[in-house]
Amino acid sequence: MAKSFCLLLFFLVLFQGCLGRQQPSRQQKECSISRLNAQRPSRTIRSEAGVTEVFDHNSQDLRCASVAFVRYTIEPKGLLLPSYVNAPQLMYFVQGRGLQGIMITGCAETFQSFQESQQGQQQQQQEGQQGQQGEQQGQQGQQGQQGQQFRGDQHQKIRDLEEGDVMVVPVGTGHFIFNNGDRRLVVVSVLDTSNDDNQLDVEPRRFYLAGNPQNEFQQQGEEQQGQQGREQQGQEQQGQQGREQQGSEGQQQQQQGEGNNIFSGFDAERLAEAFNVDVQIIRKLQGQNDRRGNIVRVEGGLQAVLPPRRKQQQQDPLYASGNGYEETICSMRLRQNIGDPRRADVYTPGGGHRTSVTGYDLPILRNTVRLSAHKGQLNQNAVMLPYYNVNAHSIIYVIRGSARIQVVQQNGQNVFNEEVQQGQVLVVPQNFASMIKARDSGFEYVAFKTHENAMINTLAGNLSLLRAMPLHVISSAFQLSANQARQLKHNRQESVIAAQGSSRSQY
Repeated sequence: MAKSFCLLLFFLVLFQGCLGRQQPSRQQKECSISRLNAQRPSRTIRSEAGVTEVFDHNSQDLRCASVAFVRYTIEPKGLLLPSYVNAPQLMYFVQGRGLQGIMITGCAETFQSFQESQQGQQQQQQEGQQGQQGEQQGQQGQQGQQGQQFRGDQHQKIRDLEEGDVMVVPVGTGHFIFNNGDRRLVVVSVLDTSNDDNQLDVEPRRFYLAGNPQNEFQQQGEEQQGQQGREQQGQEQQGQQGREQQGSEGQQQQQQGEGNNIFSGFDAERLAEAFNVDVQIIRKLQGQNDRRGNIVRVEGGLQAVLPPRRKQQQQDPLYASGNGYEETICSMRLRQNIGDPRRADVYTPGGGHRTSVTGYDLPILRNTVRLSAHKGQLNQNAVMLPYYNVNAHSIIYVIRGSARIQVVQQNGQNVFNEEVQQGQVLVVPQNFASMIKARDSGFEYVAFKTHENAMINTLAGNLSLLRAMPLHVISSAFQLSANQARQLKHNRQESVIAAQGSSRSQY
């Protein structure tokens, strides 16, 4: 009996161990691509304080990668309204600086205005003393306490972000962005709809918490259908107002849906009960008659509890590598700067540089989001040597300049051979070989990868597949002489980026 129990325990441990080693897999999508296209925004939504530009996520290229792509341009003092989506996001701050709030349920409000809170405590004490003078005065004191104890402010951490920063937003996590700079803030965002944390379909869905914005991922036909449905619902409700109680409820329900945030569909009186506030406040919460869009202007700037701007953090080794404490759920590191050339992973004098952020840099990428990115810059006429992405699709966004990009698929067919320019997006599927040559203006870009530890293999240079082969294999495979094989293997000494007119080896 004991022997059987030990054997059963052994198999249970083995089974659990096998499960523990299994990695979540991305949802497989059919990628029958014979031609790639450099894309521009297919939809532009203008708001009070900015513009939202949406790239067509139903295009063949983006559907192959199972991602959606959005660009936000936020004017100074502009606030991108709080929202959450059904997929993890990786954001890159292209231009300007701003503040981003990430609201994680259950985490403490660690940013507090202490002086105002102290004043609130003093008022509470005074009201408590007054409350001891009589039952009626005590009730008034409690009412006053409810209105005054939160005169200060306390909220979760707000992050100070700048050009070159990559920001992670987990699936279903509320967030907002505010432009506290003096020029436009430009942010691009990739949403990975194939992530296992998305239990819906591959359609991106944004749930706004405030305002009455147009939903960037909702098709125009769906918007018109939804509007017609609300009008029809209103007509039906008007016809049911025979009795006074039914009429009151019908009027209440008719007011539902006039906004376009998640609170709009709830009954106003029930929400007022849930929040313990007046129903007029709920009307504002539901975004009724709000025509500002999804980026609104904050007159006088955002009033929030903010620490001084960072200077020492960039030089602090603990801030760069982490000490373990910040990786708890409430204080996890969500930001990494890849815009500073001094942090480059690859650098070629006169050629350019590239800097990556992977799951080794930000554990949340490895554990949850399963995306990564790199920022690249090629100088005038520099070349990104031929390479392919080993384990990820690559979504390239052109920040500045232009370049000619060639992409080749498995049967040797060229599926892209065009010039890409600022503001365009190009999807390079996994294992498709590509090469980039910058134009006279240079080429600056950010590439989002659909794997937390994305890797590349180069086809030329001192780290390439050819460099790993014996000379005789090269000469036999390509029908070359020994000298020609030696030139092919050794003439290019750079690893990833080659400058214009760079020298060759003496083979």
